Amino acid sequence: MSHDEEIIAHFGADGPGTREIVRQNLRWHGEFLPVPPALLPAAAVERMAACHTALRRGLDHLFDTRFQSSWKHLAAALRLEEPTLRYVDTSRRPNWLTICRPDVVLNGDAISIVEPNAGSSCGFMPEADVLGRLFETAPAIGDHLRALGARRQDAVAVLAAYLSRRLHAAGEPTSARIAVIEFAAELREYDADFELMAGELRRHGLRAEVAAVEDLEVRPDGVFHGDERCALLYRFAAEEPDPVGNFELLAPLLEAARAGRVVIADELEDAIAANKTVLAPLSEELDAGRMPRALADVLATFVPWTRVLEEDTTTVDGESVDLPAWVLAHRSELVLKPGAGFCGRGVTVGAEADEATWSGAVESALGSGEAWIVQRLIASHPTRSAIVRDERLLAEESYVDYGYFAIDGSVPAVIRKNAPFGTKTRRVKLAAVGPVFLV
Repeated sequence: MSHDEEIIAHFGADGPGTREIVRQNLRWHGEFLPVPPALLPAAAVERMAACHTALRRGLDHLFDTRFQSSWKHLAAALRLEEPTLRYVDTSRRPNWLTICRPDVVLNGDAISIVEPNAGSSCGFMPEADVLGRLFETAPAIGDHLRALGARRQDAVAVLAAYLSRRLHAAGEPTSARIAVIEFAAELREYDADFELMAGELRRHGLRAEVAAVEDLEVRPDGVFHGDERCALLYRFAAEEPDPVGNFELLAPLLEAARAGRVVIADELEDAIAANKTVLAPLSEELDAGRMPRALADVLATFVPWTRVLEEDTTTVDGESVDLPAWVLAHRSELVLKPGAGFCGRGVTVGAEADEATWSGAVESALGSGEAWIVQRLIASHPTRSAIVRDERLLAEESYVDYGYFAIDGSVPAVIRKNAPFGTKTRRVKLAAVGPVFLV
Protein backbone atom coordinates (compact mmCIF):
# COMPACT_ATOMS: atom_id res chain seq x y z
CA MET A 1 0.00 0.00 0.00
CA SER A 2 1.29 3.44 -0.91
CA HIS A 3 1.09 6.32 1.58
CA ASP A 4 2.14 9.16 -0.73
CA GLU A 5 -1.01 11.19 -0.11
CA GLU A 6 -0.63 10.93 3.65
CA ILE A 7 2.97 12.11 3.50
CA ILE A 8 1.95 15.04 1.29
CA ALA A 9 -0.81 15.94 3.73
CA HIS A 10 1.57 15.67 6.67
CA PHE A 11 4.42 17.75 5.23
CA GLY A 12 2.46 20.10 3.00
CA ALA A 13 1.87 19.68 -0.73
CA ASP A 14 3.77 22.82 -1.72
CA GLY A 15 6.91 22.33 0.34
CA PRO A 16 10.13 21.96 -1.69
CA GLY A 17 11.00 18.79 0.24
CA THR A 18 7.64 17.20 -0.53
CA ARG A 19 7.94 18.01 -4.23
CA GLU A 20 11.40 16.50 -4.28
CA ILE A 21 10.45 13.22 -2.59
CA VAL A 22 7.49 12.78 -4.98
CA ARG A 23 9.56 13.72 -8.05
CA GLN A 24 12.35 11.33 -7.09
CA ASN A 25 9.85 8.48 -6.54
CA LEU A 26 11.62 7.46 -3.34
CA ARG A 27 10.57 4.21 -1.73
CA TRP A 28 11.26 5.68 1.73
CA HIS A 29 7.87 7.22 2.44
CA GLY A 30 4.72 6.30 4.35
CA GLU A 31 5.53 3.32 6.55
CA PHE A 32 9.18 3.45 5.51
CA LEU A 33 9.83 7.02 6.65
CA PRO A 34 10.48 7.43 10.41
CA VAL A 35 8.78 10.57 11.72
CA PRO A 36 10.08 12.58 13.48
CA PRO A 37 13.68 12.18 12.33
CA ALA A 38 16.31 10.75 14.65
CA LEU A 39 18.50 13.00 16.81
CA LEU A 40 21.97 12.15 18.09
CA PRO A 41 24.50 14.12 20.12
CA ALA A 42 27.29 15.44 17.91
CA ALA A 43 29.72 13.73 20.29
CA ALA A 44 28.31 10.32 19.23
CA VAL A 45 29.27 10.93 15.60
CA GLU A 46 32.69 12.21 16.65
CA ARG A 47 33.08 8.91 18.49
CA MET A 48 32.03 6.99 15.37
CA ALA A 49 34.67 8.86 13.37
CA ALA A 50 37.35 8.03 15.96
CA CYS A 51 36.31 4.37 15.94
CA HIS A 52 36.38 4.32 12.14
CA THR A 53 39.92 5.71 12.07
CA ALA A 54 41.00 3.10 14.60
CA LEU A 55 39.26 0.37 12.57
CA ARG A 56 41.19 1.28 9.41
CA ARG A 57 44.45 1.38 11.34
CA GLY A 58 43.63 -1.91 13.01
CA LEU A 59 43.02 -3.55 9.64
CA ASP A 60 46.35 -2.18 8.39
CA HIS A 61 48.06 -3.67 11.44
CA LEU A 62 46.29 -6.99 10.87
CA PHE A 63 47.36 -7.06 7.23
CA ASP A 64 51.00 -6.25 8.01
CA THR A 65 51.44 -8.60 10.98
CA ARG A 66 49.13 -11.60 10.97
CA PHE A 67 48.81 -11.64 7.16
CA GLN A 68 52.42 -10.61 6.49
CA SER A 69 51.29 -7.96 3.95
CA SER A 70 50.05 -10.83 1.77
CA TRP A 71 46.75 -11.03 -0.06
CA LYS A 72 47.20 -14.80 -0.08
CA HIS A 73 47.03 -14.94 3.72
CA LEU A 74 44.17 -12.42 3.86
CA ALA A 75 42.20 -14.42 1.28
CA ALA A 76 42.68 -17.58 3.33
CA ALA A 77 41.36 -15.83 6.44
CA LEU A 78 38.33 -14.53 4.51
CA ARG A 79 37.78 -18.02 3.02
CA LEU A 80 37.70 -16.49 -0.45
CA GLU A 81 37.13 -18.93 -3.28
CA GLU A 82 39.01 -18.84 -6.57
CA PRO A 83 36.21 -17.16 -8.59
CA THR A 84 36.27 -14.20 -6.21
CA LEU A 85 40.07 -14.06 -6.08
CA ARG A 86 40.15 -13.44 -9.84
CA TYR A 87 38.82 -9.94 -9.14
CA VAL A 88 41.68 -9.03 -6.81
CA ASP A 89 44.83 -7.14 -7.72
CA THR A 90 47.17 -8.81 -5.26
CA SER A 91 50.07 -6.53 -6.18
CA ARG A 92 48.81 -3.75 -3.93
CA ARG A 93 47.58 -3.58 -0.35
CA PRO A 94 43.89 -2.93 0.40
CA ASN A 95 42.62 0.61 0.87
CA TRP A 96 40.34 -0.14 3.79
CA LEU A 97 36.80 1.26 3.87
CA THR A 98 37.32 4.29 1.64
CA ILE A 99 33.62 4.51 0.78
CA CYS A 100 31.37 2.56 3.12
CA ARG A 101 28.43 2.60 5.51
CA PRO A 102 29.24 0.51 8.57
CA ASP A 103 26.20 -0.58 10.58
CA VAL A 104 26.59 0.12 14.28
CA VAL A 105 24.56 -0.41 17.45
CA LEU A 106 24.45 2.07 20.29
CA ASN A 107 24.10 0.75 23.83
CA GLY A 108 24.56 3.42 26.44
CA ASP A 109 27.86 5.12 25.67
CA ALA A 110 29.19 2.09 23.75
CA ILE A 111 29.24 1.99 19.94
CA SER A 112 29.70 -1.43 18.30
CA ILE A 113 30.09 -2.31 14.64
CA VAL A 114 27.81 -5.02 13.27
CA GLU A 115 28.86 -5.01 9.60
CA PRO A 116 31.44 -2.99 7.64
CA ASN A 117 29.24 -2.55 4.51
CA ALA A 118 32.34 -1.84 2.49
CA GLY A 119 32.24 -0.43 -1.03
CA SER A 120 30.50 2.30 -2.97
CA SER A 121 27.30 0.21 -3.29
CA CYS A 122 26.68 0.50 0.47
CA GLY A 123 23.32 2.19 -0.13
CA PHE A 124 21.03 4.92 1.26
CA MET A 125 23.48 7.81 0.80
CA PRO A 126 21.45 9.99 -1.63
CA GLU A 127 18.19 8.99 0.06
CA ALA A 128 19.48 10.27 3.40
CA ASP A 129 20.28 13.64 1.82
CA VAL A 130 16.90 14.00 0.10
CA LEU A 131 14.96 12.97 3.20
CA GLY A 132 17.07 15.29 5.34
CA ARG A 133 16.12 18.21 3.13
CA LEU A 134 12.49 17.09 3.34
CA PHE A 135 12.52 17.38 7.12
CA GLU A 136 14.40 20.68 7.05
CA THR A 137 11.77 22.29 4.82
CA ALA A 138 8.73 20.65 6.44
CA PRO A 139 6.31 22.72 8.49
CA ALA A 140 6.53 22.18 12.26
CA ILE A 141 9.33 19.59 12.05
CA GLY A 142 11.67 22.00 10.29
CA ASP A 143 10.90 24.70 12.85
CA HIS A 144 11.51 22.23 15.68
CA LEU A 145 14.86 21.16 14.24
CA ARG A 146 15.97 24.77 13.89
CA ALA A 147 14.89 25.56 17.45
CA LEU A 148 17.04 22.67 18.68
CA GLY A 149 20.00 23.84 16.61
CA ALA A 150 19.95 20.44 14.87
CA ARG A 151 22.24 20.12 11.88
CA ARG A 152 23.33 17.63 9.28
CA GLN A 153 25.59 17.50 6.24
CA ASP A 154 24.81 16.13 2.79
CA ALA A 155 26.83 12.95 2.44
CA VAL A 156 26.87 13.17 -1.37
CA ALA A 157 28.52 16.59 -1.12
CA VAL A 158 31.48 14.96 0.63
CA LEU A 159 31.41 12.09 -1.87
CA ALA A 160 31.43 14.54 -4.79
CA ALA A 161 34.47 16.31 -3.33
CA TYR A 162 36.24 12.96 -2.99
CA LEU A 163 35.42 11.98 -6.58
CA SER A 164 36.69 15.38 -7.74
CA ARG A 165 39.99 14.66 -5.99
CA ARG A 166 40.16 11.27 -7.70
CA LEU A 167 39.58 12.92 -11.07
CA HIS A 168 42.25 15.55 -10.37
CA ALA A 169 44.77 12.89 -9.31
CA ALA A 170 44.14 11.10 -12.63
CA GLY A 171 44.70 14.30 -14.60
CA GLU A 172 41.01 14.62 -15.47
CA PRO A 173 38.93 17.82 -15.24
CA THR A 174 36.04 18.03 -12.78
CA SER A 175 33.76 18.33 -15.82
CA ALA A 176 34.76 14.83 -16.99
CA ARG A 177 32.01 12.28 -17.43
CA ILE A 178 31.15 9.97 -14.50
CA ALA A 179 29.14 6.79 -15.03
CA VAL A 180 27.08 5.42 -12.14
CA ILE A 181 26.96 1.78 -13.15
CA GLU A 182 25.28 -1.52 -12.40
CA PHE A 183 24.22 -4.58 -14.36
CA ALA A 184 21.28 -4.03 -16.68
CA ALA A 185 18.99 -6.41 -14.78
CA GLU A 186 19.56 -4.50 -11.54
CA LEU A 187 18.97 -1.19 -13.29
CA ARG A 188 15.64 -2.39 -14.62
CA GLU A 189 14.50 -3.20 -11.09
CA TYR A 190 16.09 -0.32 -9.18
CA ASP A 191 16.53 2.35 -11.85
CA ALA A 192 15.22 5.15 -9.61
CA ASP A 193 17.89 4.45 -6.97
CA PHE A 194 20.74 4.87 -9.44
CA GLU A 195 19.18 7.90 -11.10
CA LEU A 196 18.86 9.44 -7.65
CA MET A 197 22.59 9.02 -7.01
CA ALA A 198 23.50 10.46 -10.40
CA GLY A 199 21.14 13.38 -9.80
CA GLU A 200 22.65 14.13 -6.39
CA LEU A 201 26.17 14.06 -7.87
CA ARG A 202 25.02 16.51 -10.56
CA ARG A 203 23.54 18.68 -7.82
CA HIS A 204 27.06 19.02 -6.43
CA GLY A 205 28.64 19.96 -9.75
CA LEU A 206 29.71 16.65 -11.29
CA ARG A 207 28.63 15.40 -14.71
CA ALA A 208 27.17 12.02 -13.79
CA GLU A 209 24.81 9.68 -15.61
CA VAL A 210 23.58 6.13 -15.16
CA ALA A 211 24.91 3.35 -17.41
CA ALA A 212 24.54 -0.41 -17.56
CA VAL A 213 27.76 -2.42 -17.36
CA GLU A 214 26.71 -4.22 -20.53
CA ASP A 215 26.57 -0.90 -22.43
CA LEU A 216 30.13 0.13 -21.62
CA GLU A 217 32.80 -0.36 -24.29
CA VAL A 218 36.46 -0.77 -23.35
CA ARG A 219 38.75 0.67 -26.02
CA PRO A 220 42.53 1.22 -26.14
CA ASP A 221 41.97 4.89 -25.25
CA GLY A 222 39.49 4.38 -22.41
CA VAL A 223 36.02 3.23 -21.38
CA PHE A 224 33.13 4.61 -23.42
CA HIS A 225 29.39 4.88 -23.00
CA GLY A 226 27.98 5.64 -26.41
CA ASP A 227 30.46 7.91 -28.15
CA GLU A 228 31.82 9.62 -25.03
CA ARG A 229 34.65 8.48 -22.79
CA CYS A 230 33.91 7.93 -19.11
CA ALA A 231 36.66 9.22 -16.83
CA LEU A 232 35.30 7.61 -13.66
CA LEU A 233 33.02 4.68 -12.83
CA TYR A 234 31.05 4.93 -9.59
CA ARG A 235 29.10 2.28 -7.67
CA PHE A 236 31.06 -0.35 -9.51
CA ALA A 237 28.98 -3.50 -9.85
CA ALA A 238 30.00 -6.12 -7.32
CA GLU A 239 31.01 -9.65 -8.26
CA GLU A 240 28.23 -10.97 -6.03
CA PRO A 241 26.10 -12.95 -6.31
CA ASP A 242 27.61 -14.55 -9.42
CA PRO A 243 31.41 -14.08 -9.53
CA VAL A 244 31.79 -16.69 -12.26
CA GLY A 245 29.07 -15.39 -14.56
CA ASN A 246 29.96 -11.72 -14.10
CA PHE A 247 33.71 -11.97 -14.58
CA GLU A 248 33.65 -11.81 -18.39
CA LEU A 249 31.84 -8.45 -18.22
CA LEU A 250 33.86 -6.95 -15.39
CA ALA A 251 37.38 -8.13 -16.20
CA PRO A 252 37.96 -5.65 -19.08
CA LEU A 253 36.90 -2.77 -16.82
CA LEU A 254 39.26 -3.93 -14.08
CA GLU A 255 42.09 -4.16 -16.60
CA ALA A 256 41.34 -0.66 -17.93
CA ALA A 257 41.39 0.76 -14.40
CA ARG A 258 44.69 -0.89 -13.55
CA ALA A 259 46.18 0.45 -16.78
CA GLY A 260 45.10 3.98 -15.84
CA ARG A 261 42.51 4.34 -18.61
CA VAL A 262 39.58 4.89 -16.20
CA VAL A 263 39.12 5.58 -12.49
CA ILE A 264 36.96 3.22 -10.45
CA ALA A 265 35.66 4.51 -7.12
CA ASP A 266 36.05 2.56 -5.11
CA GLU A 267 38.06 -0.46 -6.20
CA LEU A 268 36.36 -3.84 -6.04
CA GLU A 269 39.18 -5.63 -4.23
CA ASP A 270 38.94 -3.09 -1.40
CA ALA A 271 35.31 -4.04 -0.86
CA ILE A 272 36.20 -7.74 -1.02
CA ALA A 273 38.99 -7.27 1.54
CA ALA A 274 36.58 -5.68 4.02
CA ASN A 275 33.62 -8.03 3.87
CA LYS A 276 32.04 -9.07 7.18
CA THR A 277 34.42 -12.01 7.62
CA VAL A 278 37.36 -9.68 8.30
CA LEU A 279 35.85 -8.88 11.69
CA ALA A 280 36.72 -12.43 12.82
CA PRO A 281 40.54 -12.23 12.60
CA LEU A 282 40.36 -8.67 13.92
CA SER A 283 38.39 -9.90 16.94
CA GLU A 284 40.87 -12.75 17.45
CA GLU A 285 43.81 -10.32 17.46
CA LEU A 286 42.08 -8.14 20.04
CA ASP A 287 41.25 -11.12 22.26
CA ALA A 288 44.82 -12.37 22.04
CA GLY A 289 46.25 -8.97 23.03
CA ARG A 290 48.24 -8.63 19.81
CA MET A 291 46.85 -5.24 18.81
CA PRO A 292 48.75 -2.04 19.76
CA ARG A 293 47.40 -0.70 23.05
CA ALA A 294 46.14 2.62 21.64
CA LEU A 295 44.12 0.84 18.94
CA ALA A 296 42.92 -1.90 21.28
CA ASP A 297 41.56 0.64 23.75
CA VAL A 298 39.38 2.21 21.04
CA LEU A 299 38.35 -1.04 19.35
CA ALA A 300 37.64 -3.01 22.54
CA THR A 301 33.93 -2.18 22.56
CA PHE A 302 33.66 -1.26 18.87
CA VAL A 303 34.53 -4.71 17.47
CA PRO A 304 32.30 -7.45 18.95
CA TRP A 305 33.49 -11.01 19.56
CA THR A 306 33.31 -12.60 16.07
CA ARG A 307 34.49 -15.93 14.67
CA VAL A 308 34.26 -17.86 11.41
CA LEU A 309 31.98 -20.79 12.21
CA GLU A 310 33.85 -24.04 11.60
CA GLU A 311 34.81 -27.28 13.31
CA ASP A 312 37.56 -25.86 15.50
CA THR A 313 38.42 -24.63 18.96
CA THR A 314 38.55 -20.96 19.85
CA THR A 315 38.86 -18.62 22.81
CA VAL A 316 35.82 -17.15 24.53
CA ASP A 317 36.41 -14.86 27.50
CA GLY A 318 39.87 -16.35 27.97
CA GLU A 319 38.78 -20.00 27.83
CA SER A 320 39.33 -22.50 25.01
CA VAL A 321 36.06 -24.02 23.76
CA ASP A 322 34.82 -26.25 20.97
CA LEU A 323 33.30 -23.61 18.71
CA PRO A 324 30.24 -25.42 17.25
CA ALA A 325 29.25 -26.87 20.63
CA TRP A 326 29.65 -23.52 22.35
CA VAL A 327 27.61 -21.78 19.65
CA LEU A 328 24.78 -24.28 20.03
CA ALA A 329 24.77 -23.83 23.81
CA HIS A 330 24.80 -20.02 23.76
CA ARG A 331 22.06 -19.33 21.20
CA SER A 332 20.54 -16.30 22.95
CA GLU A 333 23.91 -14.48 23.00
CA LEU A 334 24.75 -14.83 19.31
CA VAL A 335 23.96 -13.85 15.71
CA LEU A 336 24.79 -16.03 12.70
CA LYS A 337 25.30 -14.54 9.23
CA PRO A 338 27.09 -15.24 5.91
CA GLY A 339 30.43 -13.44 5.75
CA ALA A 340 29.81 -12.01 2.28
CA GLY A 341 26.04 -11.58 2.55
CA PHE A 342 24.06 -8.41 1.92
CA CYS A 343 20.54 -7.06 2.53
CA GLY A 344 20.13 -9.28 5.58
CA ARG A 345 20.51 -12.56 3.65
CA GLY A 346 20.66 -15.55 5.97
CA VAL A 347 20.92 -13.62 9.23
CA THR A 348 19.64 -15.53 12.28
CA VAL A 349 19.38 -13.78 15.64
CA GLY A 350 19.65 -16.49 18.29
CA ALA A 351 17.52 -14.58 20.80
CA GLU A 352 14.67 -14.56 18.28
CA ALA A 353 14.99 -18.19 17.12
CA ASP A 354 13.91 -21.39 18.83
CA GLU A 355 16.41 -24.14 19.50
CA ALA A 356 15.50 -26.18 16.43
CA THR A 357 15.79 -23.18 14.10
CA TRP A 358 19.15 -22.22 15.59
CA SER A 359 20.51 -25.77 15.37
CA GLY A 360 19.41 -26.02 11.75
CA ALA A 361 21.04 -22.70 10.88
CA VAL A 362 24.30 -23.72 12.54
CA GLU A 363 24.29 -27.09 10.74
CA SER A 364 23.63 -25.42 7.37
CA ALA A 365 26.40 -22.88 7.96
CA LEU A 366 28.92 -25.58 8.89
CA GLY A 367 28.10 -27.47 5.70
CA SER A 368 28.13 -24.42 3.44
CA GLY A 369 30.76 -23.75 0.81
CA GLU A 370 30.96 -20.08 1.88
CA ALA A 371 32.26 -18.64 5.13
CA TRP A 372 29.71 -17.90 7.85
CA ILE A 373 30.46 -15.84 10.92
CA VAL A 374 29.03 -16.03 14.40
CA GLN A 375 29.01 -12.81 16.38
CA ARG A 376 28.11 -11.84 19.90
CA LEU A 377 24.73 -10.08 19.92
CA ILE A 378 25.00 -6.35 20.56
CA ALA A 379 21.80 -5.49 22.39
CA SER A 380 20.47 -2.03 21.54
CA HIS A 381 18.00 -0.22 23.77
CA PRO A 382 14.46 0.14 22.41
CA THR A 383 13.85 3.61 20.95
CA ARG A 384 10.53 5.36 20.41
CA SER A 385 9.78 5.87 16.71
CA ALA A 386 6.74 6.71 14.61
CA ILE A 387 5.23 6.43 11.14
CA VAL A 388 2.36 8.08 9.27
CA ARG A 389 -0.61 5.75 8.76
CA ASP A 390 -4.26 6.58 8.03
CA GLU A 391 -3.47 10.30 8.39
CA ARG A 392 -2.25 9.74 11.94
CA LEU A 393 1.18 9.64 13.52
CA LEU A 394 1.55 6.26 15.24
CA ALA A 395 4.40 5.68 17.71
CA GLU A 396 5.88 2.61 19.35
CA GLU A 397 9.09 1.38 20.94
CA SER A 398 11.32 -0.29 18.37
CA TYR A 399 14.83 -1.63 18.10
CA VAL A 400 17.07 0.50 15.92
CA ASP A 401 20.58 0.50 14.59
CA TYR A 402 22.59 3.17 12.83
CA GLY A 403 24.77 3.41 9.75
CA TYR A 404 27.44 6.06 9.43
CA PHE A 405 28.77 7.05 6.03
CA ALA A 406 32.55 7.16 5.84
CA ILE A 407 34.14 8.76 2.80
CA ASP A 408 37.92 8.94 2.55
CA GLY A 409 38.26 9.03 6.34
CA SER A 410 35.52 11.57 7.13
CA VAL A 411 32.08 10.79 8.58
CA PRO A 412 29.66 13.35 7.12
CA ALA A 413 26.30 11.73 7.84
CA VAL A 414 24.41 9.02 9.72
CA ILE A 415 21.16 7.14 9.11
CA ARG A 416 18.95 5.26 11.55
CA LYS A 417 17.12 2.05 10.70
CA ASN A 418 13.99 0.98 12.55
CA ALA A 419 12.44 -2.45 12.69
CA PRO A 420 9.23 -2.78 10.64
CA PHE A 421 6.39 -1.04 12.46
CA GLY A 422 4.50 -3.48 14.68
CA THR A 423 7.36 -6.01 14.63
CA LYS A 424 9.79 -5.60 17.51
CA THR A 425 12.81 -7.37 16.10
CA ARG A 426 16.55 -6.80 16.10
CA ARG A 427 16.56 -7.58 12.37
CA VAL A 428 16.07 -4.07 11.07
CA LYS A 429 17.27 -4.62 7.50
CA LEU A 430 15.08 -3.22 4.75
CA ALA A 431 12.77 -1.47 7.21
CA ALA A 432 12.27 2.20 7.99
CA VAL A 433 15.33 4.34 7.19
CA GLY A 434 15.77 8.00 7.93
CA PRO A 435 18.42 10.70 8.28
CA VAL A 436 19.99 11.57 11.63
CA PHE A 437 20.30 15.17 12.81
CA LEU A 438 23.00 16.19 15.26
CA VAL A 439 22.37 18.29 18.34
